[in-house]
Amino acid sequence: MRILAALRSKNAAHVFILVVVIAINLAFGLPRLGTYSAVDEPYWTFERTPDFWRAVRSAKWKNTDINDKPGITVAELSGFGLLKIDPMPYKPLREEPKTPQELAAFDTINIAFRLPLYLFSLLALPVFYLLIRAAIGATVAIFSTILIGLSPILLGMSLIINPDSLLFIFLPIAILARLASGTKSSRKYLIIAGISTGLSLLTKYVANILFVFFLLFPFLEYLFAEKKPDPQQFLKNTLRDLFILVLVSILTFTLLYPATWVKPEMILEGTLLSAAFKSTWPLFAGVILFLLVDAFLLRGVVSERVLRIFSRFRSTLSKAILGIFFGLILLTLANTWLGMRWFDLEAFVMSPKNSEASATLLKNFGSLLADVYSLIFGIHPIALFLLLGTLGTLLFFKHRFGRYQVPVLAFTFFILLYYLGSTANYVIATVRYQIALFPLAFILSGIGAAILLEFLSERCAQFHSTRLLLARVFLPGLLILILAANLVSVRPHYLASASSLLPKRFILNFKDMGDGSYEAAQFLNALPDARNIRVWSDKGAVCAAFIGDCSVSFNQKRFKENIPDYVVLSTGRKRKTVNMWLSTSVPINFKDAYEKAPAEFTEILGNRSVNFVKVIRVDRIFQEEQ
Repeated sequence: MRILAALRSKNAAHVFILVVVIAINLAFGLPRLGTYSAVDEPYWTFERTPDFWRAVRSAKWKNTDINDKPGITVAELSGFGLLKIDPMPYKPLREEPKTPQELAAFDTINIAFRLPLYLFSLLALPVFYLLIRAAIGATVAIFSTILIGLSPILLGMSLIINPDSLLFIFLPIAILARLASGTKSSRKYLIIAGISTGLSLLTKYVANILFVFFLLFPFLEYLFAEKKPDPQQFLKNTLRDLFILVLVSILTFTLLYPATWVKPEMILEGTLLSAAFKSTWPLFAGVILFLLVDAFLLRGVVSERVLRIFSRFRSTLSKAILGIFFGLILLTLANTWLGMRWFDLEAFVMSPKNSEASATLLKNFGSLLADVYSLIFGIHPIALFLLLGTLGTLLFFKHRFGRYQVPVLAFTFFILLYYLGSTANYVIATVRYQIALFPLAFILSGIGAAILLEFLSERCAQFHSTRLLLARVFLPGLLILILAANLVSVRPHYLASASSLLPKRFILNFKDMGDGSYEAAQFLNALPDARNIRVWSDKGAVCAAFIGDCSVSFNQKRFKENIPDYVVLSTGRKRKTVNMWLSTSVPINFKDAYEKAPAEFTEILGNRSVNFVKVIRVDRIFQEEQ
C-alpha cells in the first residue's frame, strides 16, 4: 500500500517506471554484448576507432578523418574500449584458425567497444523523457519512453558499433529540443538542439536534413498559433533562432572533429555543403536570402501575405500531411496482407540502392511504400495502433486534441520529408537506414496513448483514485509487460524482429547486421577438431566467432584447391550468393543449399522459418565437374 501511495505522485511514478524500463533493457542487452558477431564492426574495432585515437595521440589531426559518414562520435565513444584491450594483434586472425584464448579475445574486444555505446543509449532514455515532457507533456513522455526503451530493433541497434546506433539518439533529440524551445520559449533548448544537430552530423551526414526541417518548422508553428505574432518580428526571431542553432551545430561539429582544425573546408563539406545536401542547398540558400530581405528591407510584408493565404488553408494543409501518412500506412498494410498484390515490397527492401536510370514514377511510389513497410512492421502492433489512433484523432477530432497538433504535424512532416529525400536519392529506407525515425514514431504512439488515457479517465471521472492508478501504474505497467514479453519472444535476435502483423512468409529486415552468425559459429566450434575444419560463410561475422579456417571469398581457385567442409548460409545473402555462384564454376550447388539441402544446424531469426542461418555439410551439395 505504501508503494501505491508513493506512486500517486506523478514524478515518483515516472521515475520508478524509467528505472524499470532501464533495468529490463539491461537484462536483455548486457548478456548480448559478448554473444553477438556483427558485420561491418571490424571496420570500427580494427581500423577506424584505433586510427582515430592514434591520430589524436600523435596530434596528426588530418588523420582523424576516418570515414565518409563520418562516424566521429562512434570512434570517440567506442574508443573507451582501447582502455581495456588493444585489438590490433587480433586483426589478422579474423578468418584464420585461432587458439581458444585468441577466440575469447574477440568476445572481449566486442564487449569493450560496444559497452560505451550501449550505456550511452541507456543514459539517453531519461533525456528522451525530459525533452518529450518539456515539448509535449509528462503522460506522452512516459509512454513514449517505454516504447523507445523496450523496442527490440532499437535495443538490437544499440548493441552494435555503427553510426546508426547513435543517430537514433542524436537526431530525434535535436527535433525534440527544437520543439521544446518553442513550447517553453527557452534558449537552453535551442542550444541543446544545436549541439544534438552537430552530434548528428558528426555521426552521419544524412542528418543535414535537419537544417531543412528547422527552417520550415517555425512557419508550421506560426500557422497553427492561436495568437499570431507580428510578421516582421516573427521573421527576425526565426532567422535569429536558426542562426543560433546552425552556429552551435557547426561549432559542435568543429570542436569534436579534429580534421577540420587543419582542413577548415571540411566544416562546410560536412554540414551545409555535404554531398547529401547538394541538391537542396541552392533552394535552402535562396529561401534564407528571401527571408533576410523581407525581414530587414520589406518589413515582412511579403511573408505576411503568404502566411495569411496559408493560414486560410491550414486545416487543409494539416489534413494533407496527416492524411498522406495515414493513407500510406493503410495502403502498405493492405498490399502486404493481400500477398504483395500491387508492389513486391520485399524486393525493394532486398535491393535498397537503385540507379537513377531505372527510376520511374511507379517505382518511386513503390519505394515510398517500402519505406513505410520497414517502419510499421518494425514496431509492436500496439505502437502501430496507437500511432494510427493519433493520426486518426487529429484528422477527425482535432478541435478536442488541438494541443497535440503542432508536434504531431512536426513528426509526421519530418518522416515524410525523410522518405522523400530517400526516394530522391534512389535509396530505400530499410530498417537500419531509417532507424532515427523509430523514436519519432514511438512519440506519435505515445501521444495516442495519452489520448486513449484521457478517454478512459473520463469514464472513471467519479473514481479519482482509480483514475490516478490507471494513468500512473496500470496502463504503463501493462505496456511494459507486453513489450517485455515481446523481447522474450524474439531474444536474442532483436534486429531480426518483426511485428506479428507481418505475415510469416515475409521478412522485414534483409539487411541485418549478422544475426545468427554467432550461434552458427558456436555450433561449428563444438564439432570435433573444429580448429582444423574449413568453412565458407556468406557473412564475415561467422568467421570472427569461429575457431577454424573461414572464408567469405568467392575465389574459384581457393574453392577448387581447398573445398570447405561446411558452408554457412543466411536468407539475407541468398540473392547475392546465388548470383555470384551462377557466374562461376565453383563446384557447390548454392541454389540447392539455400532451398532444400538438409542442414546440420539451423538458427531461426525473428520466429520466422523463412529467415534463417544454417550450417550445411559440403558433401551434401558438392557437384563433381563434368
